[in-house]
Amino acid sequence: MEMQDLIKAIRRHSGMDYEQIVEAGEHGADAGWPGFTYTRDAARFYDRNKAAIWDLLNERADDLGEPVLQMIAQFNRSDMTGDVHQFENLLAWFALEEAGRWLADQQEHRN
Repeated sequence: MEMQDLIKAIRRHSGMDYEQIVEAGEHGADAGWPGFTYTRDAARFYDRNKAAIWDLLNERADDLGEPVLQMIAQFNRSDMTGDVHQFENLLAWFALEEAGRWLADQQEHRN
């Protein structure tokens, strides 16, 4: 899945506009964004987009030259691994933040 497709999935899931997605990338997904505030909602996003999220995880880990789980262990909220739903929530947040950073980077390159 291309990043544009992931962003479309985020917008469908949350109703957020592009600016809000960028803000989530800047301030962190744990700040409470529509569709990503409650564990069950973020886990639902993960469930619907897990293949794309894992593709993105593998790409980022490869960029860093480290295993995916080692990279995840370094996430700011890596404490959220107490059960499968928290883990899915964490990975949904990762996707949201990466999408926000990607959008911000695209905007910078247009200016």
